[in-house]
Amino acid sequence: MKRLFLFYFLLALVLSSCMKSVSINTLRPADINIPNDIQSIALIDRTAYKKDAIGIIEGVLTGEGINEDRDGVMTMFNSLQNSLRASPRFDVVLASERLKGQNILGSFPEPLDWRQVDQLTRKYNTDALLVVEIFDSNFIVTNGKRKNTRKVKDKDGNEVEEEYTEFFAEGVGNNRIGIRLYDAKNRTIIDQDIYTSNKTWESSATSLKEALAQLVNKSQATKYLARSVGNTYASKIAPMPVRVSRSYYAKPKKNSYLRKGARQASVNQWEDAISSWKMGLRKTSDSKTAGRLAYNIALGYEIMGDLFKAHEWAGKSFVDYGNKKGRSYASLLNNRMITEEILDEQLRLPEKDSDQKPETGGEKQDKPTIKIKMKEN
Repeated sequence: MKRLFLFYFLLALVLSSCMKSVSINTLRPADINIPNDIQSIALIDRTAYKKDAIGIIEGVLTGEGINEDRDGVMTMFNSLQNSLRASPRFDVVLASERLKGQNILGSFPEPLDWRQVDQLTRKYNTDALLVVEIFDSNFIVTNGKRKNTRKVKDKDGNEVEEEYTEFFAEGVGNNRIGIRLYDAKNRTIIDQDIYTSNKTWESSATSLKEALAQLVNKSQATKYLARSVGNTYASKIAPMPVRVSRSYYAKPKKNSYLRKGARQASVNQWEDAISSWKMGLRKTSDSKTAGRLAYNIALGYEIMGDLFKAHEWAGKSFVDYGNKKGRSYASLLNNRMITEEILDEQLRLPEKDSDQKPETGGEKQDKPTIKIKMKEN
């Protein structure tokens, strides 16, 4: 059994050594479709309590600092802004107001009045408002002690295991953030949802005091979880950059056209690489090598942005020459073609009309140039 496992391991190693990998920077679509006439968004904090006294009482009951929730909202907004800078979809403005609206029950308040929405979008010259209307954070700390072992040296200098008492502290953080996205022009709430994030932290030391001192505090935990929600929400409303990995054949070395094309690809000369691989395809009579050449041609076209031709050549690799990788690659390319259609719709600029606000940051709408990074396995 061990010999069989070793055989397959070595076989996989040999096959992988025949290929080189390349990374492509592209975009993944947003989770929801935002109307194309929304090009800019103002971020509004609406988590001030309607009655200050209630907010103070709630803070005392939950152990929150007076400005802790406000700092958490700002951290979430900063995370959202930083993530959206990597996307071509929106321009984002951080509003200076902090509106009243949050209630002690932890549920959404009544939506903003549309006249107020209009006033705020005009003030910040945006098309929509993204409003945080619920922000609740909790942090529970527990502690204890347990037996553990560590390696020490005895009097003769030999390494031995020693049992000792280890003190530990555990902190469990939880955030609830309620977000509404208001479309000012169409007077609709595009999105309304509550996001819950949680995480457990632990520290240990030889004393309880030291373990507690090393543990993350509530404010740090709240901000950490708020940043997570900001990143998540950016991916929900905007196409975000992702890196995908592809592999292509660089061997057998006896085929000069496959090898030359691989060298050209390694220095980003993809048009020349495709020409070399096509020449090799015309010259070879070996179906296995032909399948690899056709597969490489498909990859070259994908790198150059022609997904239709890439899909066609991946299909040839499998159908005409029996390369099984070509079948899975054709399926992957088909999914990517569907994804590109969604991206084109999400990034489509609105048609200009007399009532439309001036465009802000229009240059951001260009889809990013594909960047590639080479890596040899």
